Amino acid sequence: MASTLSLAPRKRQHILTIAGSDSGGGAGIQADLKTIEAFGCYGSSVLTGLTAQNTKGVQAVHEVPTDFVIKQFRSVLSDEPPACIKLGMLTNASIIRALAAELKDLDTINVLDPVMISTSGHTLLPEDAIEALKDLYPSIDYFTPNIPEAIRLSGFSPKSSSSSDLTLREMVTLAKETNIKTGAFTVLLKGGHASVSREEVLAYKGQFPILWEEGDEESDAIEVLSLYKKYTQIPEHQKGLVVDILVNQGEIQAMYVGKKVDSKNTHGTGCTLSTAIACAYATESREGPGDWNFRMFKRAISYTQSAIASSFPFGQGHGPLNHGHLSVKRALPPPTKHNPHPFLSHLIQSNLPLWNSYVKHPFVVQLGKGTLPRECFEHYIKQDYHYLKHYARAHALGAYKANSFVDIKAFTDIAGHIARESEMHVSYCESFGISLKELEAAPEASPCAAYARYVIDIGTQGDILDLYMAVASCLVGYGEVGLWLKSQVEKGEAKLEGNLYKRWMEDYSGADFLRAVERGIENLERRVAEDPPNEARLARLTAIWHECVRLESAFWDMGLNLIK
Repeated sequence: MASTLSLAPRKRQHILTIAGSDSGGGAGIQADLKTIEAFGCYGSSVLTGLTAQNTKGVQAVHEVPTDFVIKQFRSVLSDEPPACIKLGMLTNASIIRALAAELKDLDTINVLDPVMISTSGHTLLPEDAIEALKDLYPSIDYFTPNIPEAIRLSGFSPKSSSSSDLTLREMVTLAKETNIKTGAFTVLLKGGHASVSREEVLAYKGQFPILWEEGDEESDAIEVLSLYKKYTQIPEHQKGLVVDILVNQGEIQAMYVGKKVDSKNTHGTGCTLSTAIACAYATESREGPGDWNFRMFKRAISYTQSAIASSFPFGQGHGPLNHGHLSVKRALPPPTKHNPHPFLSHLIQSNLPLWNSYVKHPFVVQLGKGTLPRECFEHYIKQDYHYLKHYARAHALGAYKANSFVDIKAFTDIAGHIARESEMHVSYCESFGISLKELEAAPEASPCAAYARYVIDIGTQGDILDLYMAVASCLVGYGEVGLWLKSQVEKGEAKLEGNLYKRWMEDYSGADFLRAVERGIENLERRVAEDPPNEARLARLTAIWHECVRLESAFWDMGLNLIK
């Protein structure tokens, strides 16, 4: 029987936040409700305290009487029970104990952000209230202390006098001890106070999942992305990473690793993350690849990191996060200093095996080792001469179709580089005893013709962004090949000395070519940011990229097929 279309409004997950009010709008109840709305949930609230505060600090606090806090709580629950409850600033011991009594028999998922010690180090909860938290722990499913709060609750004594100086090993011990001292529920130790190195993180590889902010280990190994990130890239030994540690029953479950965002707009970060966890729990599918519990935390952490990275100036002190960054429907996030190449990352990671079949092709591997038969390489460079002419025509077409000075300059700059590369190519062929006359007389092989025809057809029939896409895989791919071979030489897996193809390897890992690659990536990201594609458009651009990568791989196949 065919299903009928339902016109009933879709029900939203109900998230209740119990916290204090921030008159400045950046933290507390205000931040919670903004986060709940961003996740597409419905937010209700119970106020435990009112503050007179702004971005410069808290000027006054008015505590809500305990009986009125409980009246608010019972009122909300009698109407529509929530899927999750987030607890933030609970003000005093009386409120904490009263809420503990109310929660103990409820079948809800409860997230506690203790709000004991602020990011700036100020104590926000009296000593007797901190002791009263023990009554609340049995009802808590997820607990999100920052480092100073975890130290206070666990009694852990780090060697370092400052939270910012903690090593990752100390943080791991702290997370475990906090979990054990406070009960068997799950603890997410927020690592924002400390800064660790990649070297420290990799020491734990294989012991539990390490979830990197920008993808898996393979995507971190894409050389050309590291090239473009050189201004924000953090050396392996240098501290500059934030690590959040997930622990349950005294055992580390996962680490979430991301770059520390250089921003003073961090007011309300803890409130936002704990609420995002409640929302992610309520809305995350339990199906699909991987552990949904890990996905839930990664989604909440990513939301919070992006809210910091995309924050805007407000006030005279520590400004708020951009809670509404999800409200603009985009198939791709915009480039930021924190993530400068979202489009190229998407293209490469959308089919990583296909990309690797191109940039780590057996032709490339043999070339790097110096074992590639000379006749294979000579056939390849003859065909590459033909392709460079087509490639130059594609860029001339781009300059003709461009409707902005920036696009015209982008295509003409690369066209100038292609002219220099062509001269270099002719000179290089001469070193192999292949004259210009012989290059021009060589018949064009079908893989070269097929690739050239596809690029020109896309450029002729499509728009300017289609053309950007059609020429990108060649420029970016050869930059990746050059850098990858350079890294292989450093590892002893390839060689320069005594290698017939040494000059080719040095040319494509050289400064002149890599500057062209950087400009190409910058232009691509700029163009996509200026005209963000919807999901259908992104799918078309990705399909063009995949086809060009496949045709590039076929170009390498053409050379190796001579010896089959």
